[in-house]
Amino acid sequence: MLEFLRKFYASALGKVITILVGVLFVVGFSFLPYIIGTGGGVSPSDVATVNGKGISMDEFNRYYGSLENEYERLYGNKLSQKQLKELNLSGEALSSLIADKVLESRADTFGIYVSKGFIARNIALFSAFQKNGEFSNKLFNSVLLANHTTPSTFEKTYKSEIARSYVRRIIGESFSMADGQFFDNYSIDNKSVAFEIAIFKSQKDANSFLQRSILSNNNFKGLTKEFKGTVKSAPLYSEIDLVKSSYFKKYGLNEDIPPAIFSTPVNVVISRVFPVKSGFAVIKVSKVYFPKYVAVNSGKNKKNAMLKQKEAYALQKEQEFLYNYVNYLESKTSIKINKKALAAFNF
Repeated sequence: MLEFLRKFYASALGKVITILVGVLFVVGFSFLPYIIGTGGGVSPSDVATVNGKGISMDEFNRYYGSLENEYERLYGNKLSQKQLKELNLSGEALSSLIADKVLESRADTFGIYVSKGFIARNIALFSAFQKNGEFSNKLFNSVLLANHTTPSTFEKTYKSEIARSYVRRIIGESFSMADGQFFDNYSIDNKSVAFEIAIFKSQKDANSFLQRSILSNNNFKGLTKEFKGTVKSAPLYSEIDLVKSSYFKKYGLNEDIPPAIFSTPVNVVISRVFPVKSGFAVIKVSKVYFPKYVAVNSGKNKKNAMLKQKEAYALQKEQEFLYNYVNYLESKTSIKINKKALAAFNF
C-alpha cells in the first residue's frame, strides 16, 4: 500500500482532482489471487471486469503512466526496465483499479448518491477552471482538451472518485480504538526477549537435537552437550536492539532469526534449524518482557506526546481496517482478469 499514490490522468487534471479530494488512501492489493481460469467473459478491450463492469486498457495505461511518473519523481531519475519489473507497476495499477471498482460498486449499499448539481457546483470552484475568480467554461474545456479528455469523462471520473472517497470515509470511521488497545500494542511492539542458542557443527546433529528438544522441552543445556553442541545465552533484547547488537554480528545470526524469536512464546523451542556463522543453531526462548508505556517526552509535554502516539497508532490501525475490509469486499465480488492483455502489456 503506498499512500503517496494518487489516481490522476495527467498532471494538470490530477492537480484538479487532488485540490478537492485531497490525499486519499489508495488501497492496493496483489492481483495474483484473481488470476484464475482463462479470463473468459472479459472484452478484448478491457484488462479486467469487476461485477461485469470493465476496466479498459486505456484506463489501465493512464493509471500505469501516473504510477511510473510518480515513482520517477521519487527516485529522481527515469526507471530502467529492470526496475519497472521489480516494482511490478502493472500489478499495482491493476490491483488499485480493481479496488476502486469494488468500492464504486458498493456506493449504493452505503447510501451514497452524488448528484449532477453537486458535481457542477464543485467543479466550478476549482481554481484551475476559474478566470478572475469565476468559473470559465472556455478554460474548463481547454484544460481538459490539453489533457486529452472530455467534460463527460472528467465528470464521470470525478463522480466515481467522490463516491469512493465517501465509501472509504464511512468504512474508516466505523473503526474505533480503546486506550487499552494502544497500551497493549505498545507493549507488544516494544517487548524484549532473552533466549538460548544451541550451535552444532552439522545440520544432521542440529535436526536430531531439535526433535529431541521439542519432545522433552526441558534440560536444553544438558541435551545440547549430549549432541556435542555448545550453548550461548542472550540477555533481554528488543527486536531492533538485537539486530544492532554485536552479539548478532558475532554469531552470524541471519535475518530470519529475529522474527522467529519475537513470535515465539516463552519456554518454547523454535521448530526449525538456522544456519549461523559457526554451524547450525536451534533456539529456545527463555524469557519475554513486556514494558509499560513511557511517553517520549516527560513533564508538561508527556500528555501531548502520548496523545500524538495514540493518534498515529489509531491512523495506522484504521488504514489496516480499511485494507482488510476492502479485501473482504473483493472476496465477495466477481473479478475476471484478461490475462492475454496483461501478458501483452508486460512483454
